[in-house]
Amino acid sequence: MSHFDTLAKNVLSTTLGIQTGDDLIVETWDHGLPIASAFVHQARGLGAHPMLLFEHEETFWKSAAMLTEDRLGRVGEHEWAAIEKSKGYVFIPGPANFLKIWKNFAKFRASTAYNEEWYERAKRYRLKGARIALAYATRERAKAYKIPLAAWQKMLLAASSIDYSTLKAKAEKITPLLRSGQVKITASNGTDLTLQLAGREPYSEDCIVDANDLDHGRNVANVPGGSLSTCPDETKGDGTVVFDRPAAYMGKWVGGVKFNFKEGTLTDYQARLNAALFKSSFEKATGDKSKVALVGVGLNPKVKTGFLQDSIAEGAVTVAIGGNDDVGGNNKTDYYYAGVITKATLSVDGNVVVKNGKLVV
Repeated sequence: MSHFDTLAKNVLSTTLGIQTGDDLIVETWDHGLPIASAFVHQARGLGAHPMLLFEHEETFWKSAAMLTEDRLGRVGEHEWAAIEKSKGYVFIPGPANFLKIWKNFAKFRASTAYNEEWYERAKRYRLKGARIALAYATRERAKAYKIPLAAWQKMLLAASSIDYSTLKAKAEKITPLLRSGQVKITASNGTDLTLQLAGREPYSEDCIVDANDLDHGRNVANVPGGSLSTCPDETKGDGTVVFDRPAAYMGKWVGGVKFNFKEGTLTDYQARLNAALFKSSFEKATGDKSKVALVGVGLNPKVKTGFLQDSIAEGAVTVAIGGNDDVGGNNKTDYYYAGVITKATLSVDGNVVVKNGKLVV
């Protein structure tokens, strides 16, 4: 029995609701084959019909290097037809050596030019999908970010194999509080930020794709999940937020980030670790890059901070700037930066949701 079987069972049965007779697509890269094999095996055990799509990493980069852009990023009608007919889609992402993405970004983007159309079709066909974050825990990523690989993989597997209904229950309790009112976020590190909610429906990452998710075009779940987020009023928001966790970006950590807001707009910022990288990325961006975009609360008790999933750790508070029009907001820009505070207190109209990094609702 594979040690990925519990994960596969959980995702197929709970996230996607796969049943006897359902058609399923499992997509993977080389390094994800052991995980993909567990999904194929468990799907057959459910009486479903799995089809495996395989991307060979060496061939991918060879094609990206040698072929012109008009030959890359194409999807045939046979694959679109398979997506239309399938009930579920399991994505085990790659490449393993993600550093090549930043070194060959133009060609990587050309090679994945189908992404936007893929998601549009998936929403139209009401295809339930799951993105398995365990596949992000590769030797290359662990080395770049100086993360212990075995511990990272163990944490992700544990966080992915919990009872997803507990995440859903937590999100349902907090959702009414995050619809409207004034959000206050404070922490001993100097964070003192006030945001105004805009009456928008919060978005739950609870590892379950249900009818409501499909109705709102949120048909691909991240596994592990465990967060509740909303887009506040982009024209309101004053104060300071100091993130106590660094953010992974382009193979490096960007840390010691501090944002100052006035009326929902970033007035100035500071960064201590890889500040030049942050500044370069921010200043190159256009559009509503300076506007507050999102506030979120982590819900997953099995997620440990210190890896790349800090935002979904139970009690973590996330504040983001930049684009949010794809999740119900008004900001239009390709830029997005989300920071995490692990020891914050968050309240809405005086109702405490998180206290000193502990979920209390």
